[in-house]
Amino acid sequence: MAISTESRFFGLDLNQLKADILKTWRRAPQWPPLSWLRPEQMLRLVPAEGAPTVVWESGELVAKPGRDPMFWAVELPEHMVLRKTVALPALDPQDCASAAELEVQAISPFAADDLLWGYTELSRSSKGVKLLVVLASRTQTEPYLQAQVAQQLHLQTLKAQSKAESLEQPEVWVFAPDRHPVVFQGFGEQARFAWGRKRLWWNVGGVALAVLLLAAIAATPTAQLRLRAIEAVHAYEGMAAKTTDVVAKRESLIQSADKVGGLSELLAERIDGVKVLSMLTNVLPDDTALQSARIQGSKVTISGLTENASALMQKLSNQDGVKDVRAPSAATRMGGGNKESFTIELGLDAKVFGPKTVQEVEAAAKPSAAEPASTVAVGAEAPAAVGASPSAAATAVAEPSSAAVAPAAAHDPAARPPSKATLGGSTKPRAALGGTAPPPSPESGGKKP
Repeated sequence: MAISTESRFFGLDLNQLKADILKTWRRAPQWPPLSWLRPEQMLRLVPAEGAPTVVWESGELVAKPGRDPMFWAVELPEHMVLRKTVALPALDPQDCASAAELEVQAISPFAADDLLWGYTELSRSSKGVKLLVVLASRTQTEPYLQAQVAQQLHLQTLKAQSKAESLEQPEVWVFAPDRHPVVFQGFGEQARFAWGRKRLWWNVGGVALAVLLLAAIAATPTAQLRLRAIEAVHAYEGMAAKTTDVVAKRESLIQSADKVGGLSELLAERIDGVKVLSMLTNVLPDDTALQSARIQGSKVTISGLTENASALMQKLSNQDGVKDVRAPSAATRMGGGNKESFTIELGLDAKVFGPKTVQEVEAAAKPSAAEPASTVAVGAEAPAAVGASPSAAATAVAEPSSAAVAPAAAHDPAARPPSKATLGGSTKPRAALGGTAPPPSPESGGKKP
């Protein structure tokens, strides 16, 4: 099985692609935006006729040279040069160099080791390229070049300059009709090209360094913010590690506070059954018999017998702390009787019928604390009636007690005659829960009814 050596990928020649990329990279310094990266160099030109002048590498004269040029060139006389204009298709500069070399080998009248040549582009368009090719004989040009080098060395020595070594290898130029220089290959132009590449890389490095510095300046605030954020995170982690116990206690405290809050809400909604039963005992009329009472949260359901269920509902609605009084089912009258069987649901306000708080209990206990003092005061007056009869002394002791109780009953707005309502029993002069109260007997010291 034959091994293919072609470098192709999906039909694309990789070698040709590499060559095209290199050509594009070599042409990059010639692009207008990047041409300033490779500054034009100055040369001292020794023309075929006239005095030496300082020119740019493009052939234009330097108006005011600020320094002595590093390179120099010698112009060959016209009688030593052969010229030919060659028209080629629109080729790249590298391809134009190869085409010019082939053309020189085809038209050269000189031997290969005696041939000197160079070329330049006269014009370029989308249709083609026009080149100017120049040829010369090394045998004819060497004596002229040596004479020019010796003359320039003599002038340098007279001027007491020590940089005569750069004059040993001058460039050889011939000017095209548009005064554009045509450089012969194989002389001092390689040193100038190397220096130009070196300056190009220095400039590229400087631009890259400036771009990096600008990027660093632009990224510095962001980097500082990131470093501060990282430092803050580390400080937070360290603080969290130091305060683990405190945080755990705080969490436990918060959980306890939540439980206490929930318990407070439950207690705030709780209804005191004793208060509810007391309210029902005071509100229900004597003709009402209560059979059942069920308390669920703030809702109370009562059922029993009464003569007028609607009047009973109206009376319950007028009580403080009672709301949403309704009958889930209609009242029914038993056959042959004058009682209605009712079921009533009512809502209670926890602020009115809720259990007493510690503050309320303490406030209620303060007035009762003064009662022992009044009792002692009343008993202190008893010795004043020592000479009296025993019955008079008993009367004197008994009367203050009655006087002490009467004002309390007179000033207590809650004091009222006992209700005759019964909870599940018959109607008697005294209220009872579940039965009747027997009258006091004469033997017990009470009065007969």
